[in-house]
Amino acid sequence: MLDDPLMALFAQVEAEQKVREEAERREAVRLASMIGDNGGPPLAEPFGIKAAWLYFANAVELARLSVLHVRIERKKASLAGLVGERQSIMNRCIRRMRRAAGKN
Repeated sequence: MLDDPLMALFAQVEAEQKVREEAERREAVRLASMIGDNGGPPLAEPFGIKAAWLYFANAVELARLSVLHVRIERKKASLAGLVGERQSIMNRCIRRMRRAAGKN
């Protein structure tokens, strides 16, 4: 019975399904951490903003602020990536400039 090709194929399909399920679970965890609550400690201040005016916002304004906060954080991350890329290009150019000037 161990040499049954049908059982071997069944075992292989089960193993592949387990791998797919684990990959989907990891992807869900990754996306959940990017989207919002990932089970971490709650923020002491709403959106991490320490502003007195924030406590006077109504439910509609808080909903809009939550959308804006996510967009702002995403744009900050994008901008940080662009600035980092510019910095690396600048450093390469400075090294070339120094080599050309004989300042190795």
